[in-house]
This record gives sequence, C-alpha cells and structure tokens, in this order.
Amino acid sequence: MKFLNFNEYGLNHLSELNQMWNDEYGFIFPISDQLFLNKTIETPGFLNEASFVAIDEGNPVGFITSKIYEHQFKIEAYNGVGWINLIFVKKGYRKKGIGSTLLELATTKLIKKGVKKIYLGKDYQNFFPGLPKDLKIFNDWFTKRGFNGLYETNDLINNHLLKTNLTQLPYHINHNYDIHLLRKDEVDGLRVFFQINFPSRWLVEFEDYLIHGGKGFEFVVCTSGSQIVGFCRIGTSKTPINQSAFSLTWRARFENLGGIGPLGVDKDHRHNNIAYNLIVYAIEELKQRGCQEAIIDWTNLLEFYRLFGFELWKSYTYFEKNI
Repeated sequence: MKFLNFNEYGLNHLSELNQMWNDEYGFIFPISDQLFLNKTIETPGFLNEASFVAIDEGNPVGFITSKIYEHQFKIEAYNGVGWINLIFVKKGYRKKGIGSTLLELATTKLIKKGVKKIYLGKDYQNFFPGLPKDLKIFNDWFTKRGFNGLYETNDLINNHLLKTNLTQLPYHINHNYDIHLLRKDEVDGLRVFFQINFPSRWLVEFEDYLIHGGKGFEFVVCTSGSQIVGFCRIGTSKTPINQSAFSLTWRARFENLGGIGPLGVDKDHRHNNIAYNLIVYAIEELKQRGCQEAIIDWTNLLEFYRLFGFELWKSYTYFEKNI
C-alpha cells in the first residue's frame, strides 16, 4: 500500500477518485468531474500536499482532501482552522488502517500549516456542512480519532414546487419595501449590505460569484428606497457550478433543481415580513424557470420553511477536533 499526495498522484487522474465515490454513494450524493474539481483543487486554500490517495497494486482505494482558508478576501474566524473536505475508502479495504493513515497524514500537514482546529466539512466550497446522517455508521470512527460531534443542521426539500400555492399565505410586506432580482446598478449596494450585516463568508461568496461572471440573476433583494435591506440567493440546475450556492450541490439527482439560500435581512429592518416575502418571490422565480423541486441547505429553520412546503431531506452532524 502506497500513499501519495495529490501532486505525486497527478491531478489528471482525479476523476478516478470521484468515480470511486460514485460507485458506492453516487445514488445519494453524485459527484461529477466538474463538481469534484470545483470543490477541491479549484478552491483557494485547497492543499495538494495535505490531500492523499491510497494506492494498492496501482489502483486507488481511498483518498482524503484537505483545506485551509486562503483567499484574497480575509475571514478572521478561519485563522488556524483546517478542514477535511472529503474522505473515502472503498469497501473491501476498510478496517485495515487505510482511513486512519489518510487522516493522520492530512492532519500532520495541516498542523504544519498552523491549524489548531479541524472540521469535517463546513469548508469554503464544501460538499457537506458536516458528516451526513446517511453515513452515520462512521460517527464512532471519527469520535475514536478525537473528533467531537456537536450539533446538527439540515437540508430541506420541496418536491412539488410547481404545485406550491403561495397566493393564500397570510403575511404581506410593507409598501415601503420592494422585492426584485438584483440589478447591475445595485451590485455595490448589496456589497455594502453584506459588509454591514454579514461581513464574512456570505460577503466572500458574493465576491466570488461576481469574479466568476455572475450577473445578478441568482440574487433576490429587498430594497427600502435605494438601500438594500434583505437578500435571498437562488439558482437552478442551469446555473454554472462556480456561480452556484451549496443548495445546488446535488443537482445531478434532479431534472431541474432549484436552490434557495442563504437568506438574510438587515438587523434594523427585521420583523417586517421581509424574509417571508423574499422566499415567496424566490419560489415564484424558480417556478418561472421551470424548477420542479427546490432545496434549502444548511438550516435549522424547519418550522419557518414548512410554510412554503419544505420538509426535512438530509441531516448532518458538525464534527470538530482541537489539535
């Protein structure tokens, strides 16, 4: 058994890794070649030297991918943090110490990068916000290796989007507000909104969206006069992967998936039904774009989103390890 980092393995062979994943888990979490590259080597902070492949007789049988946060837009909370982006060992090769070796190799390299805490998932451009409940048989495996399971988050789904009737919903927005798709002349205003209200990850994701050619079709905004006071991100299966939010990660399972979220409102304009009406607009916009289902990712607001026909789809456990 050999263990090669990504540089040694060769980046032109990476499709073999996500194919190995898909052979076992593709019916739940399908990873295309493009998605794999987007979430790994194309992400700032991905560490080839801390990502490894286990090789047996010339064939890959397992891998681990690791990240730190290295981006032109800084997030102070991510200093000293590392992430295990994905880890996998083929059936027939488990319980042989391969996963433990992969994790130890990655951890050693992350520590050399100054990492003090490691998360499973939650990374910038992540596959998962934690360990999926579908893979909960591995909870004990991570616990025995020093990871602590803290709490859970969820993905929600509406499987009947086109039949979702929003005309009788009771909450109406104040006429001082207007909801619409982001216009070109409002880009700077949305940036200011993020800087004031959500000055870390959501701001960086918006900047990346623009860098990758986003034109505003994926952002619903609420304005009060010329000021943006709320937003909701959307998208469909046709949205380019590098302009997509995490709600669209598993688009390959659906004919035309819609994605909703994140969602946020200016702290001085809350309790005015803005969030509620942003979601109504988002759903109607996705219906106009032909979406039959929609996913809201990484949330615990189940009761709120049930108002719009969403139910629990997937759950994840946050795991972390202090070094």
